[in-house]
Amino acid sequence: MKPEENNTVPKAFQQEEEAYLAKTLAVVRDNVKNYGSEVARMQADIDEMLEHYHDNDVEVLTILNNTVTMHEHMKRALVRNEKALKKPYFGRIVFQDLALNKQESLYIGKGGISSDTTHWMVVDWRAPVANAYYENGLGKCTYPAPGGNLRKIDLRMKRTYEIEDGRLLDYYDSEVVTNDDLLTKYLAKNKQAVLGEIIATIQKEQNDIIRKSPYHNMIVQGVAGSGKTTVAMHRISYILYNYQERFKPDDFYIVGSNRILLNYITGVLPDLDVYGVRQMTMEQLFVRLLYEDWDDKKYQIRATDRVGKKGSIRGTYGWFKELEAFCSKLEWNIIPRESIYLNPRQFVEGLRDGKSGVYDETDGKPARPGELVELMSRDAAERYIRQNPSVSVQSKIDMLNERLFIKVKDEFLGKGVKYTEAERKAILKAYRGRYGGKVWKRSIFELYREFLTLQQQKGCEVDIPETEFDVYDLAALAYIYKRIKETEVISEAHHIVIDEAQDFGMMAYSVLKFCIRECTYTIMGDVSQNIHFGYGLNDWEELKGLLLSGERDSFGILKKSYRNTVEISDFATNILHHGQFSSYPVEPIIRHGKKVQVQQAAGHEELIREAAAVCRSWQENGYDTIAVVCRDRENAAKTAGEMGKYITVQESDLEKAVFDKGIMVLPVEYTKGLEFDTVLILDPTREEYPVEDGHAKLLYVAATRALHELHVLHTGNLTGLIADPLPKRPPLDNSGSRNTRNRNPENAVGTKKRISIVCNPSAGKEPDSSLSAAPPVSRPAAKKPAAVLPGRRTTAFSIGKSSSGVSGIGKPAIIPASAKKDSLTWDSREAAGIRTSHKKPADTGKGNAGPVFGDMPGTEKLRPAGHGKIDLAVRWVTKKADGLYIQSRYGILRLSPVGSSIIRVTFVKGQQIQEGSNRLITVDRTEKAWMYKEVGNGVELTTDELCLRVDKATGSIRYMTRDKKLLLSERSKESRQIETGAGPADRTWLYLDWPKEEMVYGMGSGENSGLKLRGCARYVSHCGTGELPLLLSDKGYGLLLATENPAFSCDIPVYGTYLYTEKETQMDYYFIGGKKPVTILNAYAYLCGKL
Repeated sequence: MKPEENNTVPKAFQQEEEAYLAKTLAVVRDNVKNYGSEVARMQADIDEMLEHYHDNDVEVLTILNNTVTMHEHMKRALVRNEKALKKPYFGRIVFQDLALNKQESLYIGKGGISSDTTHWMVVDWRAPVANAYYENGLGKCTYPAPGGNLRKIDLRMKRTYEIEDGRLLDYYDSEVVTNDDLLTKYLAKNKQAVLGEIIATIQKEQNDIIRKSPYHNMIVQGVAGSGKTTVAMHRISYILYNYQERFKPDDFYIVGSNRILLNYITGVLPDLDVYGVRQMTMEQLFVRLLYEDWDDKKYQIRATDRVGKKGSIRGTYGWFKELEAFCSKLEWNIIPRESIYLNPRQFVEGLRDGKSGVYDETDGKPARPGELVELMSRDAAERYIRQNPSVSVQSKIDMLNERLFIKVKDEFLGKGVKYTEAERKAILKAYRGRYGGKVWKRSIFELYREFLTLQQQKGCEVDIPETEFDVYDLAALAYIYKRIKETEVISEAHHIVIDEAQDFGMMAYSVLKFCIRECTYTIMGDVSQNIHFGYGLNDWEELKGLLLSGERDSFGILKKSYRNTVEISDFATNILHHGQFSSYPVEPIIRHGKKVQVQQAAGHEELIREAAAVCRSWQENGYDTIAVVCRDRENAAKTAGEMGKYITVQESDLEKAVFDKGIMVLPVEYTKGLEFDTVLILDPTREEYPVEDGHAKLLYVAATRALHELHVLHTGNLTGLIADPLPKRPPLDNSGSRNTRNRNPENAVGTKKRISIVCNPSAGKEPDSSLSAAPPVSRPAAKKPAAVLPGRRTTAFSIGKSSSGVSGIGKPAIIPASAKKDSLTWDSREAAGIRTSHKKPADTGKGNAGPVFGDMPGTEKLRPAGHGKIDLAVRWVTKKADGLYIQSRYGILRLSPVGSSIIRVTFVKGQQIQEGSNRLITVDRTEKAWMYKEVGNGVELTTDELCLRVDKATGSIRYMTRDKKLLLSERSKESRQIETGAGPADRTWLYLDWPKEEMVYGMGSGENSGLKLRGCARYVSHCGTGELPLLLSDKGYGLLLATENPAFSCDIPVYGTYLYTEKETQMDYYFIGGKKPVTILNAYAYLCGKL
């Protein structure tokens, strides 16, 4: 709180503080004078030594190097003190040291200030004791002292100062240093001024991340404007200050997504007393890891955004595993595995045809038993290869050759056969390079193209580059170099900081972890800003599995946004709400500003003139950093040229541009990680920003770059992400629940649901009146047909209650005796049956006559066909418009969400799924509101109602509700089998894992409705009736088999539990989730066009 409400401070306190400030500034001025003199003196010494230095004068060279080092140190100290003249400190803590029973008062600033080594006027913010300023409230607490011990203190006061140009303007006492009034005051300044106040306003959650140990990995999810880049830079400064014995500046790599971001970081680091840290893009890092194999004149780097979605599989973890398997197979084929023997009597020195020499006396004859000496056994070679997985193939060859060489020499020293010098040379020559040559001769680029060709043959849509390579090509090449060719291990970074980490897929991180060992990581990013939607990270789960394996590795969340005003934050969040993906909630600090301006121009010329006018107005109002954001590089270059006629803009060459004051015209991807006082989004059209997840994230990035004002200029064709009304159902937040900010108020607690049937794309989901834009159609009992029974196409039933639970038309429903009779829910272990009239089925002329529903299959059909190994392990995953495709060696699986609770599952042996569906299925659509992610050892597809998880190792599917309640599991091993072209007919088997307590029923007509399927084998097909098989489970799901051919269910222990079809070359069925049978039956009717 402030000392007085009128913002003035008590006179005694004011005088005390001003006296200490004057005393501190006096010390700083003395330091500036002394350091300045020392810098000048050392520079004169250096000049003199250079003038008299000779190449062979080692002593002068040593003195020169030491003087240069000290000179640099003194120059930095001089700069630090010169900056302190304006603001020597920003905070103060007063505490009682409980161990020493002594009160301490410490002032905290950007750098330490002292008159000598023992009298410190100001403590560096990075010092351990300064943690109490950021971390703790008043009262008893601790701070980490040097050596790892916790120092107990009683914190009595925390004070924050506002000092400008050496004058004390105000100060604030508070328990929490970063009160909203003070922080908002700082944030209201322009960009350059805000940077100068960052250290004074570090928040507790940011401080936690900054001060984490550098010996462990850390991933930080930070929303736009949460200070991720700034926190990362302060973390480097903190580590170099507190761990200087272990970490030097060249032990760090900073990896960013583009050069402008890295140039911005480069400019800020010296202000944090950080010098000499290397910064590079991810592409440059992988090029670095290629060492001598990269030729700048021959090869070029290609930006990933120019590749498009084609080939996005190359960014996945599955792609890395494919490359890993390729290199393992290559190693197996290259390194011999057989035991190596020496025949002591093979090479003998003597005369042959009058010539002396060493000759092979065996003449190709096999050695006699006991004559051979084993030099290297197969097991020994295998063991060495297995125990050194991180050693390259060439290094393994070299080491095995070296071991063999030693074994041969050991044989020469043995007590057996004595060899002449000539014989020894001949033997060594014969065994030299037995495991391979000393130098790897094949090009790693050639190997990579071979790998890509193999993937194309497997059905992957990837290009084979010749001279231009993007980040994933470079990652693969770096892995191949490290895995195959490397012979000299070069020490790289010991700590890598990656900013905008969501831009890079798991392929990049997997290669980094393999190539750079003994290294820890600080990963900063925001999955809501993944603008490379097909390539980057849409969640952190896989990366956490890769990097956060240690007990003290950590995952942090920064959810407060300090950048945008409330108006800009709301505008940007609404853009995200047009997408269908999980996102972390944003908590903007309460700082209001101008409303976001959305303005239309009459044409392109007026658009450019108005853009220049808006920017000129901002400059006149004192804003220093202004961004004009265009969709791509071509538009940015063109716009920069056109605006340059009206107003001065900065360098338009993106490789040369640096973050600075003025107007920058940038493509949206180059604004990542940056922030500006004001932002103008130029002409975001419907074509350039369609209403789609990836483009919603792209536009969100553009909007969240602005600190104070945001302006949108367009020519009439404004993107629907801004122009269209918000969808009724905003995207999921990261907890899996929906953000209810714009939720229909009818969905409040206490809203009464009504039983209704809605013909909508999410058929199968229980209707909720609060979520429907149009009012649902209520169907009262026994008036209009609500769904069609699987037994007859022309007969319907209603869902009105009767004394028996469900009434058909003219006939009462037949319900198993054990079922409850007052509801159509799974209240018992048996399902409610459903019966219709007993008219003879009409022959449609389409289906083939076959077994009758409920018949038992013949014994010859119950035993599954013999087969070889069925490998369903996931090899690659790709998302397409009609669903998720998952490839295995055995075949390809497609998961297609039809509605929120209906998933179509198709599987074919081989590479090509047959398009289309059964003629009785009238619905041909794919739900848009779904997403997938690779989590650990599985791939998950999620809709609003369901979650399907495919195990990567076995390919089996677990069907779950959205909250991960298990509904159905396939057998964990070899869950699917297809036999084509063998025997009397094509056949399929889907192996299931039904728990003992589960009840499953086949839905038929008449007295057979609700046919029990557990512990027996029964036909569930309706051949010749024009109906499709439907199974219902009391676990809350149904299975609709898309076949009119014979199909049966088997649950006999000796044969196993499976669903069988005949005359089908691919599996095709619909999984339907629903708590009530009526929900599943409604979905069945919807799919078959009977609603």
